[in-house]
Amino acid sequence: MLAIQFHRMIVVSCVVIPLLSACNNRKDVSIEFVTGTQAQDSIFRNLIHLTQGALTEEVQNDSLAFLILPVQASCPSCRNKTIDSIAKYAANLPAHHFIIISANGGRKTIGGFFRERNKELPVIQGRLFLDSLNQANQFKLYEEKPTIYYTAEKKAYKKVAAIPTTVKEDLREFFSGHRNDKNKQL
Repeated sequence: MLAIQFHRMIVVSCVVIPLLSACNNRKDVSIEFVTGTQAQDSIFRNLIHLTQGALTEEVQNDSLAFLILPVQASCPSCRNKTIDSIAKYAANLPAHHFIIISANGGRKTIGGFFRERNKELPVIQGRLFLDSLNQANQFKLYEEKPTIYYTAEKKAYKKVAAIPTTVKEDLREFFSGHRNDKNKQL
């Protein structure tokens, strides 16, 4: 009996405590690079599809950024911060930055999420697109969180999947071009 208790103490001190410490010291990372030419091409083609032909061939070859907000699938914290940022920066959206709002519903459904935040769904011709068929989900462009893609020369090279601990800086980077993280993620 005493040997079993001693064994349990050893297991707890050697296995469980280090695991718990590792969880507490873990850095939440939202940024990943898209590797593989096929993935880069496929993601870019799907993003272009969601912009409904609004981007000329010349623009497609430039450096672009796409923010996808799945309003029904995102956690409330990330969704609300993203909606607030879209409303705040609608008139000053950086050049070659595009917003795609995905939902299983149209302008009325999407607008309801903005009204919950006392905001109006902005109209940004050729820059803000409503994905009322939620094709971004079918294309697997997001996983239940706001997601930003950075592209160049018709290839997606960087994916930022915002999480509650990083969403503020992820959105800052999309809307202003820089992060204020104390410890840059990459």
